[in-house]
Amino acid sequence: MLAVSRLYSFLDHKNGFNVHFLEGQKIIHDLVLLHPMKGSGFAYFRDTFLGLLPIIFFLKPGETLGIYVDSEDPYFRLKIETGSTGHTRTLLLPEEFNVFPMKITGKIRITKMVAGQNAPYTSMLDLKEIETKDVINQILKDSYQTNSEVVVSELSDQSVMITKLPPLNTNSNIDETVSRKEYIKKHSAFFHDVFESAPDDIEKIVKLFEDHGLAYLGSRQISLFCPCTKDRMVLNLRGLYSNDTDELFADKEFVEVKCDYCKKVYEITKAEVIGS
Repeated sequence: MLAVSRLYSFLDHKNGFNVHFLEGQKIIHDLVLLHPMKGSGFAYFRDTFLGLLPIIFFLKPGETLGIYVDSEDPYFRLKIETGSTGHTRTLLLPEEFNVFPMKITGKIRITKMVAGQNAPYTSMLDLKEIETKDVINQILKDSYQTNSEVVVSELSDQSVMITKLPPLNTNSNIDETVSRKEYIKKHSAFFHDVFESAPDDIEKIVKLFEDHGLAYLGSRQISLFCPCTKDRMVLNLRGLYSNDTDELFADKEFVEVKCDYCKKVYEITKAEVIGS
């Protein structure tokens, strides 16, 4: 049985880098069971999901994040919503999407809700023939303004995010001339070995990174979770069909409404929609 997926955080004191390791085998397994996509479409879904989730590290307690990709070439809509707790839900439309796009043209919207605030922070980015693997790195650079890069494994359902820390957050004796690209290249063999062994045990993962000279900072669980409820579905139908309930039900005792995210089906009656 696969262990629950986790996002691990480590610190390289000597070189001034954070290394975040996403062990995503369980959550990708769950996505396979939940979404009907196959082949290239799911491969894109997987790579993008593993690439975007390490951004959870930047969320403070109580914060939630939505990443919405509206691609026009090729046409698809991708939604990933997550929070500081690691609860995540996602959707890729159309459901029969079966393309692994090499480049994407469209827009991406990033919405972050801060605890205690009513209005979310929102940023928009244009995607103009951006290579698929660079989408998350553009978000990190332009929206989060961090010196970070994500590397998604081709060998396992895992990824790493490398973040070069500003001097104030690191040891004053570090070599500040080491760039992010140089750091990734220098440690590429280590990352390859980790991906190839595909560990999912907490103690084993921590030991691998500590033996490589990194200090363990902590981890958080990552899992699929959808907050949909029958009450929410009733309110949605009430808003859409307040004047057309007869047409909606058309001599039926109830209608079935399926959540696009978790695929749960709710049976809703006419009385529930009209509120009587």
